[in-house]
Amino acid sequence: MCLHLRVYDIKTMTDKESWLTKNHGSRSGFLKAQVYRLFYLSGVYNKYKTIDWANVSRLVFVCKGNICRSAYAEELARTLGIEAISFGLDTVDGAPANDRAVKTALSCGSDLQAHKTTCLQSVELKSGDLLVAMEPWQCKKLTEVYGGKYPCTLLGLWLRPVLPYIHDPYGMRPAYFKQCFVRIRRAVQFMAGKLQT
Repeated sequence: MCLHLRVYDIKTMTDKESWLTKNHGSRSGFLKAQVYRLFYLSGVYNKYKTIDWANVSRLVFVCKGNICRSAYAEELARTLGIEAISFGLDTVDGAPANDRAVKTALSCGSDLQAHKTTCLQSVELKSGDLLVAMEPWQCKKLTEVYGGKYPCTLLGLWLRPVLPYIHDPYGMRPAYFKQCFVRIRRAVQFMAGKLQT
């Protein structure tokens, strides 16, 4: 009886781990998603949802390294007919996209093989740009750097259900990479619809 319970507990734990790694990448990713969701529910991110879509002419996707999330979002937006660029807050110019990101993007119908990273210092923003970050700290950093001159939003605010924090898939298992890119695709498609109406 005791042995049976232990086997059941191990299976339950494994199922939970599988769900965690597929949907959030890691326990840390899960916990951060819950914390940021509470902030969202308290209204902290309402300022990132107030977008004058009529005045947006280009989407500028931002993440940490510009090798996974923002690279894929940029490529996807362009295939949808939206002017887009991307850059990273902690990267160098000219590095390729992450190998796993390239493979996952290809499985989703996008090609990142020609992507080269761009750092913050190399970006030239213009009127009509909408900064689109993956994590709340990135929006905060962008607001500090640009002094609020350019509107900023969180990509996950345009998902249903809302997910203000999109955990970095770098170094994560293939299942989470796929889930992350599915979420990015849904949010970018929603934003593209806003820009095309």
